[in-house]
Amino acid sequence: MNDTRKLVAALKDIVNILGEERNVLIKSDAIALEKIVLKKNELISKINEEKKIGVAADEEVRILGLEIQRLQETNILLTRQSLAYQEEILKALAKSNTSKFNTYSAKGSMSNEKEVRLIDQSV
Repeated sequence: MNDTRKLVAALKDIVNILGEERNVLIKSDAIALEKIVLKKNELISKINEEKKIGVAADEEVRILGLEIQRLQETNILLTRQSLAYQEEILKALAKSNTSKFNTYSAKGSMSNEKEVRLIDQSV
């Protein structure tokens, strides 16, 4: 029988990380989210190593797998919701932009623009 302690520990760490990710997604903290993604990648590498060794899944591993799946689905929904919200904000900003604006062009001269750009094009 294979020893599943390392696998179970890695799966429990992923459950904890996914809980942290949920909170970060709710707060829209992109910097913390980047760190969490790096941690998740490290843990996935550990799980893949255990898989290569041939550790068999027992009942605890299956339960943790279902919990991870549930948490991941929640986080995906939160991510989609956040993206949809940001898209709606950008659409609202674009709709209110119906007249010409005096702005500076990339060359530094004044120009009449129909749209306001959010990205600095001079770089």
